[in-house]
Amino acid sequence: AIPLALTVMEILFIDLGTDMIPALGLGREDPEKGIMDRPPRSPKDHLINKHVLAKAFLWYGLIASIIATAAFFGANFYRGHIFPNLPVVGWDYRQATTVTLAAIIFCQIAAVLNIRYSRQSMFNRHFFKNSLIFIGIIMEIVLLLCISYVPVFQSFFGTEPLNSHDWIMLVCIPIPLILIDELRKWILRKNYKK
Repeated sequence: AIPLALTVMEILFIDLGTDMIPALGLGREDPEKGIMDRPPRSPKDHLINKHVLAKAFLWYGLIASIIATAAFFGANFYRGHIFPNLPVVGWDYRQATTVTLAAIIFCQIAAVLNIRYSRQSMFNRHFFKNSLIFIGIIMEIVLLLCISYVPVFQSFFGTEPLNSHDWIMLVCIPIPLILIDELRKWILRKNYKK
């Protein structure tokens, strides 16, 4: 009874467009302060382990899924559609999927800023040192603007323009995500010093 919150083209846009650019910036990130003070990793440990998977799926993935789902239902509610009477085609449906796509992109922005350091606060003197991350964030927003407002991309991706209410909500998305992760890092640093 629930229509798809993202179209196939929007999912491909996330995978091939917005996800890759900030990831390239992360690849150029300097090592975190104090990394050499930590005990060495066992040679038997896998690069992708339970901790990494849990952080990816149960922390960032779960939070982004909840926010994106809330954005989809919120966009429908704002336009007068309440479950189970949600549109499956038309302008309102395309608008809701565009808001969902944008919410995921803004979750990605928070995630790339949070992932830069596993324990160190991102609010340090090296915040702007890796310009490639910020170029990636700007490119994500530019790509979102293109597919939301340029008619040829709108018809290709099945999107619609975002209104001022949508943008206010989107700009607010990274703030709690960053603050929650900063709290987690602070707890890790506090426990590590003991």
